[in-house]
Amino acid sequence: MTSPRLLRVAAQPVEAAKTLLRRISCELDFARAFATLTGDTHWPALIEHATAIVEGCTGEVAEAVAEAEAVLAPIGVAAKAYTIHCVGHGHIDMNWMWSWQETVATTHDTFQSVLQLMREYPSLTYSQSQASVYALMEKYHPELFAEIQQRIAEGRWEVTAVHWVEGDKNLASGESLARHLLYTRQYTKEKFGLDAADLPLDWEPDTFGHANTIPTILAQGGVKFYYACRLGGGFDHAVTGEFPRPKLFWWQGPDGSRVLVNKESTWYNSYVNIGDNIALPAVEFFRDTQLTDWLNVYGIGNHGGGPTRVEIEYLQETATWPIYPSVTFGTAKGWYERVAAGDLSHLPVLDHELNYEFTGCYTTQTLITQANRFGENYCVEAETLAAITGRDSRGSLREAWINILFNQFHDILPGSGVRQTREHAMALFQETGAITGAIKREAGKALASGLNTAIFAPGAATLGEFGSGAGAGIGAMESGLSKSAGGGSVRPYVVYNPCAWPRTEAVTVRLYDTGFEPGRIVARDEHANNHPTFFLTRGDDWGHSYVDVLFFAQNVPATGYKTYALCEGKVTVEVPQVKALPRDVFETPFGMLRFDRYKGGLVEVHHQESGITFLEGDFESLGEWELTREQPRGMTAWVLGGSVESQAVTVSGHHVHGVTRNRGTSYPSGTSMAYVVHQSLKVPGTKSTIKVQYLIHGFAPRVDVTAEIDWREIGDPERGIPGLRVHFPFDGYEGLPIRFETPFGSVVREDSDGEEVPGLRYTHVPLDEGGFTLLNDSKYGFMVEGGNLAMRVIRSSYDPDHAPEVCKHTIRYSMVFHDRAVDASDLTRMGAAFNHPLIAFPAGVQEGTGPLSKSFASVETPSVVLTSLKKAEDGNGVILRLVEYDGQDTEAVVTLAEGFGTRATLTDLMESPVGGRVDFDGKTLRVPIRASSFVSVRVVQ
Repeated sequence: MTSPRLLRVAAQPVEAAKTLLRRISCELDFARAFATLTGDTHWPALIEHATAIVEGCTGEVAEAVAEAEAVLAPIGVAAKAYTIHCVGHGHIDMNWMWSWQETVATTHDTFQSVLQLMREYPSLTYSQSQASVYALMEKYHPELFAEIQQRIAEGRWEVTAVHWVEGDKNLASGESLARHLLYTRQYTKEKFGLDAADLPLDWEPDTFGHANTIPTILAQGGVKFYYACRLGGGFDHAVTGEFPRPKLFWWQGPDGSRVLVNKESTWYNSYVNIGDNIALPAVEFFRDTQLTDWLNVYGIGNHGGGPTRVEIEYLQETATWPIYPSVTFGTAKGWYERVAAGDLSHLPVLDHELNYEFTGCYTTQTLITQANRFGENYCVEAETLAAITGRDSRGSLREAWINILFNQFHDILPGSGVRQTREHAMALFQETGAITGAIKREAGKALASGLNTAIFAPGAATLGEFGSGAGAGIGAMESGLSKSAGGGSVRPYVVYNPCAWPRTEAVTVRLYDTGFEPGRIVARDEHANNHPTFFLTRGDDWGHSYVDVLFFAQNVPATGYKTYALCEGKVTVEVPQVKALPRDVFETPFGMLRFDRYKGGLVEVHHQESGITFLEGDFESLGEWELTREQPRGMTAWVLGGSVESQAVTVSGHHVHGVTRNRGTSYPSGTSMAYVVHQSLKVPGTKSTIKVQYLIHGFAPRVDVTAEIDWREIGDPERGIPGLRVHFPFDGYEGLPIRFETPFGSVVREDSDGEEVPGLRYTHVPLDEGGFTLLNDSKYGFMVEGGNLAMRVIRSSYDPDHAPEVCKHTIRYSMVFHDRAVDASDLTRMGAAFNHPLIAFPAGVQEGTGPLSKSFASVETPSVVLTSLKKAEDGNGVILRLVEYDGQDTEAVVTLAEGFGTRATLTDLMESPVGGRVDFDGKTLRVPIRASSFVSVRVVQ
């Protein structure tokens, strides 16, 4: 019997011959492709000659290969002027098909493997994105983290992290994307000593589409380069702009900012990548870009892995081939900088969004998308309240933000994860709710502490009654912000406005153990004016009785507060009235609304002053619900079904709250400042139900809607994917440019022909006269087809999570009717206000000297919106972020209260100083802003 050792020895010549034959085969294929690139007329004959030598070989393979390569030598000399830059990588999906603990283990194993290979192969380089993976190694495997730090210092381990995760670029808010850059830059500077200039690359190969404003945001975060793969048109989706995408191009934001984008030529994971001949896609790149350098990203990914010995040794082998481009190990930054150093004026410029990819992900896993929106809102509100009350909550807020940022990973926020993904995401959101709720609660106490609320109860012996414990913890289920209040004959509330413009909006409060007669409750302001309230409900809660009332806080100062006291009294303030008429008709100061008690929603809408009719007739309803059922086509979390069946959801119960009945007849009489229309809907063929409440009032031409959905449906391959959506028909308006909010901006899209499209807080339909705006508090997926706008609410995908939606959901949206054209800045303010309701902080009855109403920051420029007011990360002053939304160069004017500071400077998103003019006299701040751009300003003492 032949020994294993002798077998190996005998096989060596065969293996060597195979290696040589693979080599010459790759060289010949490359030479043929390369000849078409250069157009050299002599090369085809050389290639034909060399091919004949190899194919006619009857002796030593090595001799034939050497002879063929000698013939091809002129081609080899020219080829060495072109270079393939090999960058090792290991794509690590955060909590995709696995739990958090497996994510930690996957990251550890990948990094341990890379470090071992670096010890064995001195020329090996490796690139890794995502600050989160470094942070978890620091926490769970500090010794391994220390070795990574050493390799980074050597320049062999490249950090490509400018975001906390490789996140979604359509569903995250502008402020979230700004915080990705801020906190990631902080981390990489602190742990690795890397400045923004050391990290100019945003690494996003697997992100499912990219909003139009991303270049604008990246430019202010010090990012010059972009690496991506999914840039629209995948899975037969509609595509915006040029297709197929160029391999290398400038991507331009609405303000003119640019980043250099390399669209991955092959793929970012080796096992679905190139094959043996890595030079063939390189030649295509050379031809299309007129460049001589190509980036080859290799390594096993998704579940980690990184480069393998087989890959490394093969790449080292190709570097020795004479008829081949130069092959070298390098970094992605090195490749981009080498390319950018040349003349790139010939590259195409794309100035639009790069969508669409995996459009089912705009609605899949609605609990996660709702948690994302709520978490973003809570963080912004908490940091502003901390800043204006002088609280230093930077560490807690950083933790709260990073929880939200982590959940924006491209397989978490888009809902394409397993059950454990959702569970971990919701736990992080709850922690953010607790952190921000506590900060807001303490800030609310600080706002109230010095106020002279005793004026609301002159002569009463109730001083210091705040916090007796009634209703402990009420309202804190999601946000962590409780609204408990003590007893007494008056109940003071500090009503806080998170937005930087005055607002008149509804406030709902729950009053415990008052003994108040609901019909006599008023909201008394600081001038002793009694505003009417609207009784909502009463009940008992953990041994306490309560009553819920709604009132309209009027002209609450910008980024400020106004104090009211709830008590018994006689109304002394006239408010806009709503009149209830027969046939479910309501007249408001703005016009007439008629509800459909059978199909739900509005069946008629007329604007009084302008005479505009938004909807008329009994055939369609504005805001009608429908059950949808998608035909499954695989990857149900990602991809919408090939065809959709729909069925109307009809009303099973209808009544109006607030109507005074006329002596038992069916005709309502009297007037009121508000009514609530309640409709119950049974989803046909299911056990699911919907309860919808429409708030009608006379303060604005809008109807605010709250829907409570008891959803019990599970999708499967036989029955498809059940879901819900709400329709808003505008027949005769096909092809209208519909405006959707994007991060720090907006985008106009025409009829999407049934394609699902992403949007943030608002969607605006311009009509011949006026327009219609749909506001929402947690939805991201919309459709425009044949003049119909639809908002998708729920879809029960079944893989990889088999039952993600079975629970009770609550969503809010608002239908707003305009009698004029509306600017993007106006729409942004409406969306922000709807997502940041007025906050009522309970206060005690006390003596004090503080003003009962105050504004801390007000933006006076119509096209500019303040999106953030926060304490600076280094503790020195506050940072204001001002965004221009209407596409016009302007000067932002902001009025600040005393105490913020006396000096102002411009900063980037990392809060580092940049050049530029800012005028500030301690009260009025003036700063130029380019059209569709934004500025960050530091105000210090």
